[in-house]
Amino acid sequence: MQAFSLDTMVVTASRVETSKADTPANITVISQEKLEESNYADAAEALADVPGVNILSSGAKGSNMGQDVIMLNGDKRVLVLIDGRRVDVASSGNYSADWLPPVNAIEKIEVLKGAGSALYGTDAVGGVINVITKKGSKIGDKVTAKAATGSWDTEQYGVTASGNNDGVGIFVSANKEKRGNYSYKNNKTGAITEMNNSGYDDTGATIKLDKAIGDNDRVTLQAEHFLTEGGAPFSGRLSDAYQRLNNNVALRYDWNENKDNAGFAQIYKNYHHSYFYSTKYPSDFTENRHGVEVQQNWKLDEKNSLTGGIEYYKAEVDNVSLYSGSYAYNKSIDNKAAYLEERWQFGGSWQLNSGVRYDEHSRYGSEMTPHFALNKKISEDSNAYISWGKVFNAPTTDQLYKYVAGMGKPNPDLKPETGDVLTIGVNKKISEKTNFSASIFSSKLNDAIGWKDLNPTDADTEKTAINISSEKRRGLEISADHRFDDNWSMDASYTYLQVKSDYADGYGYLTDGSAKPNVYRAGVKFKKDKLLVDLTMKAATGQAYTYIGKGGTTKRAYTDNSYFTVDVGAQYKLNDKAKIFLQLNNLNNAAYQEISGWNSTSGFATYPMASRNFVVGMEYNF
Repeated sequence: MQAFSLDTMVVTASRVETSKADTPANITVISQEKLEESNYADAAEALADVPGVNILSSGAKGSNMGQDVIMLNGDKRVLVLIDGRRVDVASSGNYSADWLPPVNAIEKIEVLKGAGSALYGTDAVGGVINVITKKGSKIGDKVTAKAATGSWDTEQYGVTASGNNDGVGIFVSANKEKRGNYSYKNNKTGAITEMNNSGYDDTGATIKLDKAIGDNDRVTLQAEHFLTEGGAPFSGRLSDAYQRLNNNVALRYDWNENKDNAGFAQIYKNYHHSYFYSTKYPSDFTENRHGVEVQQNWKLDEKNSLTGGIEYYKAEVDNVSLYSGSYAYNKSIDNKAAYLEERWQFGGSWQLNSGVRYDEHSRYGSEMTPHFALNKKISEDSNAYISWGKVFNAPTTDQLYKYVAGMGKPNPDLKPETGDVLTIGVNKKISEKTNFSASIFSSKLNDAIGWKDLNPTDADTEKTAINISSEKRRGLEISADHRFDDNWSMDASYTYLQVKSDYADGYGYLTDGSAKPNVYRAGVKFKKDKLLVDLTMKAATGQAYTYIGKGGTTKRAYTDNSYFTVDVGAQYKLNDKAKIFLQLNNLNNAAYQEISGWNSTSGFATYPMASRNFVVGMEYNF
């Protein structure tokens, strides 16, 4: 229930802490209670439970270079933040769900769906994911250890330690997860089949130091480390493997915390290295991003408040595999920005948010993105809103500079993708036991970037990125939760999505069959004394087998037009310090896929999800 509570305070939608009922945006909070009770192995599993979120993954976690792309409202142009700091990589413009901080280091996750460019700039077309990590100064002295095992030789280990002494807080986490080859249910034969070369080995660690300065200021130093290694089962060669390394560090100073005139300044550096071991398509690249940001809030009067800030970042990508040939392989982009938002309360229960951001990019020039949002606070627990905003997405370094002899050429003259997004929604607390939310959205994006075959009559695949299409998205989201009594509760959601693209090739707007048009989710929870049992059911309908794509070509989508899965989790508290847990995934052993695609010869799904599997473990607090 806490995931949908309207009295939750959120920060992502307006860059300042605000009650959800005062926030004119489609925003969901995955609370710490939800994270602790749901037996999530990682943050990706938690996000997949949120209506309107889709993780493009297979059963091989982090497979093929770890690109488990997060999609909001059917759009992969999503900005990912860790404690408000951008971490998207410049080469792809995405951040894999597999690289997020471990669940035991997360305080909460805020998911903002809809236009985010007016406050956050590029990458925030579909929305923003903000992962907020724990602070030792809030937790106090505590040590927690976790160990689990499960299907396919799964091993999971995690430990967190926190403390607070003389105004100094420390939080440390360390995690290890490894697994062998996973199995899936063959969509044609029904046989349980092992996916060769699909094992992985992940190691992660975080540290966060925060110190109070006086009564209202605070300085925070934090660092994150993540290393993943594993096979690449979909490359067609058992010898192929990948390695990803992320090392991020940030220093932040907050002043006037919890006051109307709060502000902060932060500097950060993100380091990303990727290596793909392959005899045919090797890849090796390094990215360094440096950034600085300053923000200030002002309370103008009882009804008006203002938030403004400036931001600068520079990303340097060194890719000896893809930015080579006659083109220098070290490329960089930088961006300068300023943003301002005013929140005006009027008429007793109305609020108008209006803002604008100015970006100046080193490659595409300048862009101005305004937004307006109107909120009607129906009660302390209910609101209705309408939000409109301009959006843009800057070309990635791959799109600007990618060059492989015989495979592709760069295009440094690309224009940014631009458009607007409209969202209308309502959150209603029907009773003390029942909450209801609904929203609709519509977006249009111009100059969408795609890849053009330079020699369509030749056997080679030489391509270049160009601005070729216009994209339209329409969607509906409905969710509700209800508490029957002190022990039983449930929640349910439905999302509808339609994506159409016009490639300017005479075929007009064509429906994108890789998008899932109807997704359903329902959960039932029983909680009494020391026992908690959680049943989750997910389904999708209306999936396309094939669809017409660019140039009138037939593209392959899903092997089945629908699927249905059941997951069951249970926890039992042995005492105040220890609990045991069990998670059963895909209990009904469904054959399904999250990423579209199937083999034209065999009809097998290209990226099948895992068959029935389990994880069992124990957690102990010292």
